[in-house]
Amino acid sequence: MATGIDISGLIRWAQRDEWAEMWEDVFWEHVGSGCESFDLDADDLPRVLGEHQFMNLWGCAFEDFLTRSRSSDRQTIVADYLKRRGWKEPIPVKRYMQALGTSVMSLYEVSDIVPGESFLARDLIRGGEPVRISERSASRMLKSWDKIGARVVEHSGKTVMGGGALVFDAAAAERLLSAMAELQKRMRREVRKIAKDAGEPLSDAAAREAAALIVLMNSAWVFTGVWLDHYLPRVLGLKRPKLVNHDGDDIVFCKTRYPWAPGVGAEAIRDRLRRVPEFAEASVTFWNWIGPAPAVDAGGGEPTQAAGPVAEILSTTLDTGELVLGNIEIIDGAVVLTTNSMARKERGSALLAEHLGDLVRPPLTEIQTAEQAMAESAGRSPAPSGPPSEAEAEIVRKSLDAHYRETLDTPVKMLGGVSPRMAVRTAKGKEKVVAWLKYLENQSHRNPDEILASYDFSWMWEELGVLDRRR
Repeated sequence: MATGIDISGLIRWAQRDEWAEMWEDVFWEHVGSGCESFDLDADDLPRVLGEHQFMNLWGCAFEDFLTRSRSSDRQTIVADYLKRRGWKEPIPVKRYMQALGTSVMSLYEVSDIVPGESFLARDLIRGGEPVRISERSASRMLKSWDKIGARVVEHSGKTVMGGGALVFDAAAAERLLSAMAELQKRMRREVRKIAKDAGEPLSDAAAREAAALIVLMNSAWVFTGVWLDHYLPRVLGLKRPKLVNHDGDDIVFCKTRYPWAPGVGAEAIRDRLRRVPEFAEASVTFWNWIGPAPAVDAGGGEPTQAAGPVAEILSTTLDTGELVLGNIEIIDGAVVLTTNSMARKERGSALLAEHLGDLVRPPLTEIQTAEQAMAESAGRSPAPSGPPSEAEAEIVRKSLDAHYRETLDTPVKMLGGVSPRMAVRTAKGKEKVVAWLKYLENQSHRNPDEILASYDFSWMWEELGVLDRRR
């Protein structure tokens, strides 16, 4: 629980017969979906998750339980405990219990960490300015731009976290935000209808705020459910989800290189590529091969699930919604087609053959499966045998500077196939650049390599004109 706050009396109160059954129901609501998906009993979770992660999960469920009212008298356990045993508790503890009893769980993005003291937390669901959280232990373990599911309450003049806090990786956070957005969308319709029927119509802003609060008050189990669905396969050592693209093709990375024919220059190649309607020019050396915007199914495009994740869709779309089927790039006297499946490679090759004709020579194709790509990626950063010397560290830092400086002018898939410098020219592109920078920084800071983990990205934020959003 929060530092220096003892609510053990309230925890013991939950074990009384009058509350025990309700607590068991709430706990199963939080873990039942994960247990059933992976054929586990609730009693297996401490062993499978490890004591630390299990207690975080347990804390999320227990704090949700504190907000629930029993059907017989609409009373919460907090109200019942304080009425009958409150005289035993110090006033700050009673106030903390009451704050928890009216709190909601949300997803927060972490920044500006002061290890052992505090960090800033931005509510990604309700929005607003970041708040400074006083927290000793978590501030030592969290990294900038981590995303955590937690309850935030006021206690003794400070803003603190509750005891249940879960760290969400990028995929889990995206899935949670998508689920919450859909729930809020449905709730906004209900809120507007109720207000209209009562003769007091609400503005869009008021309806959004009310819907967000109502959803958060009733959806803590969504947080734990999504977290378990993403975390359990990892700790159980299950096979990774099958990766497919939006066409349903297995992910296979194909790089097809077409050398220029003798005497052919870049301008002739550009002229031909610009005649292809399916190729969207992002720069003088880079084109996106685009298709129609993908349809959104009722499940929001989420992976299919049975006894664990079965399939995960890997795709990229442009700001305009079109699906990116591949990329075409002019590199070192060649045209390079990059696709993520054999089927798309064949289709793209047919297009290039039709439009480039005798400007290029027969191609060569490199093929890499998703598993090979991940294995290769994992092998790129072996753990160092000892701490690097200052000279070695300086060489690596300069190399990283050069690499990232070049990246600012290189098309990035996460930015819709345009360079960061081009992307920041639009409001929507600027949002994508901020998300991209946060992703880079978070992944770097979580790297076991000491130099990579300490690399300072602030110059990139400043150079791209988004330093004011680095919080």
